[in-house]
Amino acid sequence: MDQGRGGFLRKNAFVVAAVCLPLLVVVFFVLASIVPRRLVAPPAYDLLIRANEVEAQPNSRVAVDFGVRDGRVEVVVRPLAAGGFATRSRLFLFDHATMNVSEVPVDMPEQIEYLRENDPPRTRPVTALSGRRVLVQLRAPDGYQLQDRNTGNAGIVGELFGMRRYGSELSVVNRGRVVPIRLPLGFQQIYYAPISFVGWVEPAAAAGPLR
Repeated sequence: MDQGRGGFLRKNAFVVAAVCLPLLVVVFFVLASIVPRRLVAPPAYDLLIRANEVEAQPNSRVAVDFGVRDGRVEVVVRPLAAGGFATRSRLFLFDHATMNVSEVPVDMPEQIEYLRENDPPRTRPVTALSGRRVLVQLRAPDGYQLQDRNTGNAGIVGELFGMRRYGSELSVVNRGRVVPIRLPLGFQQIYYAPISFVGWVEPAAAAGPLR
């Protein structure tokens, strides 16, 4: 009986391989997508991102952006050069604990409507983030990094079992673990605009006092 079974396997090795190999490949990719989620810890830092869009007000003569100075996030308003397009950045916070994204409220510097072409930019701290230190390195201390399909590649596993499966362009990735980032309802239409990294927000307990 054993010899008959062995002979059958030898004679039909190609058929056996054709059936088993695809199954092994599927099992490999399933395990490769599950294991990182079990072994790699979830994100430990909040993430700040900006979405840039052309200003809807045609008479606006300023550009709104964000920067980080000495660990603080500032809104930066610059006058436009002649013929320039008014742009506005909107600031979003990815909360690592809830995995939700919300827009950060921002108060504009005063009297920006009086800015002229050669005036210096005006800045103002983002008070909603007061007391939170922001790190500007692209990779967070816990190993996560912002990636999207234009600026990063999470690899075959990330493509098959991460970003593409969730239909999200943005993700934070660490050693194969992919965490998708979705903008809140009402802001998803802004996804056509360029989205870029601002900084990682240290946990309040680890940040220490800002000087």
